[in-house]
Amino acid sequence: MKKIRLSEIITFLFILLFAYTAVSKFLDHNKFVFQMRLAPLSILKLMAPTLGWIVPVTELLIAIALLSDRLRLIALYFSVVLLITFEVYIAGMLLSGHLLPCTCGGIISKMSWKQHLIFNAGFIILAALAIDQNKKSRSSADDDQDPNNLKDLSRA
Repeated sequence: MKKIRLSEIITFLFILLFAYTAVSKFLDHNKFVFQMRLAPLSILKLMAPTLGWIVPVTELLIAIALLSDRLRLIALYFSVVLLITFEVYIAGMLLSGHLLPCTCGGIISKMSWKQHLIFNAGFIILAALAIDQNKKSRSSADDDQDPNNLKDLSRA
């Protein structure tokens, strides 16, 4: 029986998170764009219609890329970049003092801004753990395939 690694569990959580939020944003697209237009940043108001498509498409692409062993590591890096972008936005909302609704999709939109900040920080930490474990498993797989590997020579 194959042992499930922590990085696989984390990857599954990210797939669920990004697929769920992307689908929620697509299903309630007009509300998502409307709420972005309420943000106190002029640039966000102007870019809301474009971001209304870019954000969920990006989330969906990351979720799909996480399904591929070959693309998983880069998808985890993109996950961190996206979550840090969301963290900056959330921090800006908290600092602005505006009590605006969250633009996230689904049940996640029920969280307060502070809860979002903690939730995203937790997922950033999880992504860092998964990235570290993926790098370690790749380097050990590379060592096993390297014909110059000293471990293999000692068996001869």
